[in-house]
Amino acid sequence: MKRDNLSKQLKDAYERLKEALAIPLSESPLALDGTIQRFEFTFELCWKTLKAILDDEGTVCYSPKSCLKEAFHLYNENIALGIYKTIKERHYLIDSLIKEISNA
Repeated sequence: MKRDNLSKQLKDAYERLKEALAIPLSESPLALDGTIQRFEFTFELCWKTLKAILDDEGTVCYSPKSCLKEAFHLYNENIALGIYKTIKERHYLIDSLIKEISNA
């Protein structure tokens, strides 16, 4: 089944991402680019796996945004609280991006 194959690929990609994250930047300047590339690949597999699961359940989505929206459409308070916590802890990254863009 397509979703099983994608799920296995996603698990493998995530393991490779964790390997990249474990390499200190001081040991290898290539770790930065490698980690970003592995994240991009892992994210791509995330939404494609969700798409396959949703397709099997009769829900159609065509883009990463629509697949993520459909996958998390059902409200779960614990998930919502986790998302809120992450946003609260990391929203400053958006500010940093805005400042960087303004300085460019």
